[in-house]
Amino acid sequence: MEEVTSNQIAAIDEQMKSMQQELLATVNSKNTGDELGMEIRRLRDEKQAIQNEQASRQDLKTRIDEMMRFLNDLPCELTEYDEDYLRTLLEKITIYDNHIIVEFKSGIEIQINE
Repeated sequence: MEEVTSNQIAAIDEQMKSMQQELLATVNSKNTGDELGMEIRRLRDEKQAIQNEQASRQDLKTRIDEMMRFLNDLPCELTEYDEDYLRTLLEKITIYDNHIIVEFKSGIEIQINE
């Protein structure tokens, strides 16, 4: 997946380079190059979006890896309350009048009805 993203960024960089050269060539003529400038901005935005998505995926992967290490280090059976275990797994617990929502750090939410 990372290779695909790198290839996408490289392709966008190549397109932008080509368009920037074309834009420079049009500066000498009477054409203002507005369309090329807009396309270059669009490609920059697309590149930024891909890089943001890649960083987000990497952050999620890091969090999952940390959680897996934590879970693998735990004993197989929990016999008593463990604050560290709870804080590592849970993001938040929201209590409403008629139900409770438990949100795990992995992004999974569970609704518990009273």
